[in-house]
Amino acid sequence: MRQKIGESMDAIINSESYSSPFDQIKHIDSDGQEYWLARELMPILGYQQWRQFEDAITRAIAACENIGQDSKKHFLRLPAKSTGGRPRDDFRLSRYGCYLTAMNGDSRKSEIAAAQNYFAVKTREAELAPQNSELLAQLLEKLEQQNKVIEEQGKAIADLQAQIQNLLPSSADFMPPGWDAEVWQKLPKQDKRHFRFLYRRRRFRPSQQGQAEPLALPAATTEQIKQKQRAEVERLIGETSPQEQQRLELAKQKALQQLLSQGEQEDDDSDVPF
Repeated sequence: MRQKIGESMDAIINSESYSSPFDQIKHIDSDGQEYWLARELMPILGYQQWRQFEDAITRAIAACENIGQDSKKHFLRLPAKSTGGRPRDDFRLSRYGCYLTAMNGDSRKSEIAAAQNYFAVKTREAELAPQNSELLAQLLEKLEQQNKVIEEQGKAIADLQAQIQNLLPSSADFMPPGWDAEVWQKLPKQDKRHFRFLYRRRRFRPSQQGQAEPLALPAATTEQIKQKQRAEVERLIGETSPQEQQRLELAKQKALQQLLSQGEQEDDDSDVPF
C-alpha cells in the first residue's frame, strides 16, 4: 500500500519525467491568470461523487475566510458545462484555492497527499517568483557593472604595458621608423642611441631624409636692396610731421655751420710760428 501511495505521489509531483495531471487541466484566462475547474480536479483528487468533493471545497472556503483572505478571489462559483441534464455547479479555483481544497480533503486518499505536496510547492514558487526576478535583475546589474570594471581595467593594463614597452631600452640593432637603412648604418653609435631615445620619448622621425637639394634663398641684387632702403627712408620721412621736418632741417643747417666754422679755424695760420 505504501509503495502504491509513493508511486502515485511521484507520478503527480515529478514533472521532470512526467507531465503533472494538475498542469494538464490548468487553464489560462485572457488576463494571463491560471485557474482550475473543480469538476476537472475532482477525479484527480480521488473523488467519485461531487457532493463529497463539494464538502471539501466548502471547508476550504471557510478556512480561507478564517485567515482573512477574500474567498471569491480563490473560489468563484459558476455553472458547469451542460450535459443535457439538470444544471450543475462548478468552481473556478486559483492555485491557492486548489491548495486549500487539498488541505481540507480526505487525507486518507493518496491523491490528496500528493496534491497537498504539489500545490504547496507550486504556491511557494509563485510567492517567491517576484523576489527571484528582483534578485536576478540585481545579479545581472552587478554582472554588468563588474564587466565594465573589467573592461576599464583591461584598458588600463594595455596602456601600462604600452608605457612599459616605451621605457624599455631598444635593442642594439633597432632602427626607428622613417630612417633610410643606408643613412642609419653610417651614423655613429652615440647618434644612433640619441635618435632611438628621441623616437621612444617623442616619436621623432627624420624629415626629408635622403634629399640633397640645396636650400633655395631668395635672389636679391645690390640695386634692389638700395631701392628698398630708399623706399623705406622715403616712407619714414613721409610719415614725419611738418614741424618735425623743419626741426630736422634746422638741426642739419646748424651742423653744417659748425663744420664750416671748424674748417675756417684750421685754415687760419696767423699763430703758426714758422
